[in-house]
Amino acid sequence: MVQTSTPSKTEELTDSAASIPGGSWFALLTVAVTAFALVTSEFLPIGVLNSISTDLHVSVGTAGLVITLPGIMAAFAAPLLPVWVKQLDRRYLLIGLTAIMVVANLITAFATSFEVLLFSRFILGIAIGGFWATAIALSPRLAPTHLPIAKATAIVMAGVTLATVLGVPIGTWLSEFFGWRTAFIITAAIGFLVFILELIFLPQLKPSSAIHFRDLPALLREPKARKGLIVILLIGLAHFSSYSYLAPFFKNVAGFNGTTISTLLLLYGVAGIFGNAFAGYSGNINVRYTFAFIGLCFAIVFFSFPVFAVYEMGAFILTGLWGFAFGAFPTTANIWMFVHTPNAVEKGMPLFVGFFQVMIATGSLLGGYIVDHFNANILLYSVLSFIVLAIVSIFTLSRGLNNPKIDCEI
Repeated sequence: MVQTSTPSKTEELTDSAASIPGGSWFALLTVAVTAFALVTSEFLPIGVLNSISTDLHVSVGTAGLVITLPGIMAAFAAPLLPVWVKQLDRRYLLIGLTAIMVVANLITAFATSFEVLLFSRFILGIAIGGFWATAIALSPRLAPTHLPIAKATAIVMAGVTLATVLGVPIGTWLSEFFGWRTAFIITAAIGFLVFILELIFLPQLKPSSAIHFRDLPALLREPKARKGLIVILLIGLAHFSSYSYLAPFFKNVAGFNGTTISTLLLLYGVAGIFGNAFAGYSGNINVRYTFAFIGLCFAIVFFSFPVFAVYEMGAFILTGLWGFAFGAFPTTANIWMFVHTPNAVEKGMPLFVGFFQVMIATGSLLGGYIVDHFNANILLYSVLSFIVLAIVSIFTLSRGLNNPKIDCEI
């Protein structure tokens, strides 16, 4: 049973579920690799958006739908799948969702029209939403006994960071030499390898109780969670509105070549590793101040990007800072919920994931509209207002909301 007592900054957070037999480093790392494959699949189009646009004869803004559509579908799948599968062992659910990811990537690779491509991305959204609704809430059970929640969450989220380090940049590089379709074939192959690893290493993950529709708003019922959701929404909208058009900005505004763009995306991902590690440590001490620092990093990036990122030196510095900020963002968002509402996480996580996917879809739509009707610079200055509101919320609505001390009684 989890109890709250006197606040402390030194005691690391743990969760009683982490002590459930079956958790291991192999299981936790397998899910992290699954996260890598899924996030690579979801965001790979960012690095090849120009190629997709040219090959399938659509505008860059329209091509951005391949990022928007999985987010929309995932927003529905995240809350609905856990309810539909009820008491199904989550091990089988994760394995099935990985198989869906492999099939979706193969369809993408061989799509002959933009409509077929969108269909494949629609299918991918099911896997994305179902995975995140399941994996994050179960990360303490997948981890070795007594591994702190913040660290277990950071390890799973490291798969997200590695996807930006390796998946998107390498996919962009491959597309330069072999075409964008080859990048998706390779991603499907990685997904098949993950499928095999899950069969070998995932333990039984039977839910403690079936999730019903009435359970989904569990986090929304918690005032501390609602305060965090406001900050997460504002920062998330700012990032996802602009990140989808990062590669087009470098190509069309800054005029960089493919090699430079791939290097910048690689730098973005490498910086994200440090951001993820920072969040795992700092979020365990004070998650609110961690969010404030992340917001400040984003503010510097969006304010400076249109002026300085058109030069290589400025682009490298600001892209690195952007990668660091986003590497820390999703990890901090999840840690906020585990820290402040630990008893509502398992049942509330599906809707939280759906909320996150709505941010991705809405942000991509907003970004596509502004890019098509105005330009990338207007987009970056527009989303800066979201960051300012997020920082204000952190120091007003969430004022004094510091990490509690969590004692675990097994």
